[in-house]
Order: sequence, then C-alpha cells, then structure tokens
Amino acid sequence: MEISEKVLKSLRQFGLTEYEIKVYVALVNAGASTAGDVSKIAGVPYSRIYDVLSKLEHRGWLEVHSGRPIRYRAKPPGDAIRIAQERLERSLTQAGESVLQELNPIFEKQAETKRPDVWIIHGARNVLTKIEEMLRRAQNEVLVVVPSLTEPEAIRLQPFLQVFQTKEIKVRMIFAEKNPKIKLFMQPFPKLKVRYKETLFGGGVIVDSREILLLLASLQEKLGIWSDEPGLATFAKEYFEYLWKDSTELMF
Repeated sequence: MEISEKVLKSLRQFGLTEYEIKVYVALVNAGASTAGDVSKIAGVPYSRIYDVLSKLEHRGWLEVHSGRPIRYRAKPPGDAIRIAQERLERSLTQAGESVLQELNPIFEKQAETKRPDVWIIHGARNVLTKIEEMLRRAQNEVLVVVPSLTEPEAIRLQPFLQVFQTKEIKVRMIFAEKNPKIKLFMQPFPKLKVRYKETLFGGGVIVDSREILLLLASLQEKLGIWSDEPGLATFAKEYFEYLWKDSTELMF
C-alpha cells in the first residue's frame, strides 16, 4: 500500500520510525496478521519485526490478539492519533516542567544581576568625567546635545574627537548657541557634524545606542543621570533624531 509523502511526514512527526510506519500501514491495509506476514508485507527484516511490533503496541498504534499464532491488528487511525497526541502532550508538559524547574531560577538570577544601572551624578567635574568614560567605550556612534560648552570642557573633549576621526566613529552634536568658540574648537574635525537649536531643555550624551547620560540643564547645573537601560537609550536616540531634524547646520 502506497501512501503520500504528506502522510509519511505527518506520521514521522508523531515520532514513528520508518520501520514503524511501514508496519502500521501494512496492518491498516492487511488487517490482523502474524509477525511473519507483517514482515513480508511491510518489507521489514524478520530479525527486527518483533521489536517494531512491541514498540507500536506500547505506544498505542496496534493491539495484540493472543492465540496460536499471535496476530497483530492496527488500531483505528483516529484512536491511534488521539493516544499519540495525549502521550505527546504529557511528554511536553513533563519536559516543560523539568526545564522550568532547573533553568528558570538560573534565568531569574541572571536577570537580577543584569538589571540596568541608574546613577545620579553630582558636580560638573564628575559629570564630565563620566562623559569621558562613555566616550572611551564608544565604537560606532556618539550623539551629544549640549546647551552650553565652556572652554575647559571643549579642551577636554578635543582628544576624543581626534580619536573618533581616526576610528571613523560617527559624531553628531547639537548646541543651543552659535558661539564662535565652538567653531574654533571644532574646526580641526571636518567629519564632525554640528548643528544648533536655539531652545534646548537640558542635554545628554548617547553612546552606541547602549548607554546615556542625561544633563538636566547644563554642565553648570552639576547634575547628570546615567543609565545603560536599552529602552531609555533607544528613546533618547529617537528624541535626538527629532532635535536633529529641527536644528540648523553649523558651517565651519
């Protein structure tokens, strides 16, 4: 009896081996049969037939009629499939419970240790030091919004801009003023993209869409909030893009 590839694939999904499929299909076609007859009809070696029949009986795909000789009969496909589904559901439930019991505590422990940090940073010097730490970790992109920039601060940032040019790290900065000193300090870095926007409510630094330092007003306010929370960094970058589109390019 030939069956479609679709049915073969479906029977395999129930966990039946090729020999088990051949034997069950043979019994569906021939009715009650001896082990020897099944071996011939299914084309399964006689040395394997009893093992295959035993496994099919154990899994609910056939039934055994005692007598001499012993005969084997396929269970109706609907019954066999229902039994197989129930066994699979029980097996998956037990497997799921085992996985949860062992791995869930590990996952929760890791999640606990990897909770994002949020730091409150006081003092202009401490804020600038934190910015420098972030810049050292930069690999791809740095986004900066600065309400005001003092000369000492600009001098401290210049070495990073030089490194960023060498490493081809993209840098975009938005200032709240057209200060000539800004042009003076930024002019040696032609790849730097700078814009200005007259009204800025605070500022911030975003590095690689991974970590962020929020400046509540300016560096002179001596307060910053740093975090490596991915959602916050993503939101901050989206807001930066909004400000960037709404700002004016500074030409050197």
